[in-house]
Amino acid sequence: MTEKDEPRVLDEPGAEDRIEIEGEPDNVWMRGLWMVMFVVMMWVGRLLVIVAGIVQFLWLLFSGERNRHVAEFGEDLADWMARATLYVSASTNDRPFPFDRWGIPD
Repeated sequence: MTEKDEPRVLDEPGAEDRIEIEGEPDNVWMRGLWMVMFVVMMWVGRLLVIVAGIVQFLWLLFSGERNRHVAEFGEDLADWMARATLYVSASTNDRPFPFDRWGIPD
C-alpha cells in the first residue's frame, strides 16, 4: 500500500479544545455551582459598571476631567468579567477573583 492508499485516522472535531473536568461527576456538579455563582456575581458587576459610568459622567461634567480611580476600577472590573465569562462558558478551568488575583497587573 502506498501512502495515498492508507486510511486516514481523523481526530474527533474539537478534541484539542476539550477541557477536562477533574475526574468524577461530583466535580461537574461543583463546577455547575461555581458557574451559577459567577453568573450572579457578573450581574452585580453589571450594576457596578452602571454606577461607575454614572459617577464618571458626573465627575466629567463637574470637573472637566476623568476620575483616574473610577477608570482604573472599570478596567479591572472589565478584566474580571472577561475572565468570569471564560470560566462560565467553559473556555478555561481558571476561576477568577476571589480564587485568582484582582485587576490587571501593572
